Amino acid sequence: MHLLVLILFWVALAWGGVGLFSLWNIAGITILRPAPRPNPLPPLPRVSIILAARNEQETLPATLESLLNLDYPDYEVILVDDDSDDRTGAIADEWTGHPAASGKLRVIHNHELPPGWRGKVHAMSLAEQATTGEWVLATDADVVFEPSLLRQALILAQQKDARLLSLTPELDMQSLAEKVVMPAFGLLLFLLFPPRLVNDPNSRRALAAGAFLLMRRKDLDSLGGYARLRDTLIEDLRMAEMFKHNGHRIHLAVTRGLFRTRMYKNWREVFEGLSRSAWEGTGRSIWKVLGGVVVGSVLAVLPWIALLTLLLADAFAGTSPARDSALLAAAAATAMSAIIYFPVIMFAGLSPLYAFTLPLASIFYSAVTVVSAFSSLKGPGVRWKGRRYQSPAP
Repeated sequence: MHLLVLILFWVALAWGGVGLFSLWNIAGITILRPAPRPNPLPPLPRVSIILAARNEQETLPATLESLLNLDYPDYEVILVDDDSDDRTGAIADEWTGHPAASGKLRVIHNHELPPGWRGKVHAMSLAEQATTGEWVLATDADVVFEPSLLRQALILAQQKDARLLSLTPELDMQSLAEKVVMPAFGLLLFLLFPPRLVNDPNSRRALAAGAFLLMRRKDLDSLGGYARLRDTLIEDLRMAEMFKHNGHRIHLAVTRGLFRTRMYKNWREVFEGLSRSAWEGTGRSIWKVLGGVVVGSVLAVLPWIALLTLLLADAFAGTSPARDSALLAAAAATAMSAIIYFPVIMFAGLSPLYAFTLPLASIFYSAVTVVSAFSSLKGPGVRWKGRRYQSPAP
């Protein structure tokens, strides 16, 4: 029992440390919000917007409408229909004749995946080769932009002297699965890839959000472009690393009211989407997978199990909870975890009650990482967008 009290005491301290680290981490984070178009508009370079679409017939119309209504003065949109088996390609073709397209939209239909390539990276490489802009914006086929987004982003990139600028979208979360898992996953990324370090040119920590990667074309070409990332499933992270580790400044910023995306709809889609990147995200290390499961279980799950178990035990034994040191330690640890997680839930726009779902999210993501690892190493590989991907040979 003394060991349990000691562990729970250190868990409470650890959550306090997470809170202090978070306060340090958020200092100086850039937050972009909708802004009126300045008059006169400063000279801005041509931008090529590229995106891959595979079976996105439900989301693509809203995405294209928002892209074609940007208030940016000079840009093109290059969409690659990546061997879709729904109406994605037909919808894209129909939009080329839309009045808002005005010659801005080009569609490439791809039906091949060369050996050694991942699907999205290959599609983005095809789009990259067709670009004519001085800057390239890589985005997804399930996002909706506010008209000023690109203009503000390009100006911010120039202000920060960034060769790669990435913006995080707001997540449109409707299902229980999204509301339970995605805020916790965001917190995990926030802790593993602190924005303050990502934006520090003296740190090697790098991160980008795949929904918005604005890159200077000359630098992208000099680094080898998407062809250099042909075997990755997490091209956004690898692109950020490629830029930063080769001496090009990157910047990560947050948006509010500028663009949204709904990544997943249910438990199955959340599981599939996160397992796609989990194994590669650990550096393909089984020890990191197991270590992550242990740390997550101790920090997020153990305090709640201990609290409920000790409450029931004291109730049956007729013991006063105030005299149970283990119960008090468990209560302190659970309270600290909920208090630290509460701002994450509020930032996501969810009910405060979701601050108590962190244990479920931790168990779910632990299962994701374990399944992702063993599927990649011994199984059929991870599944994404109807394709199976085996882990590359070491």
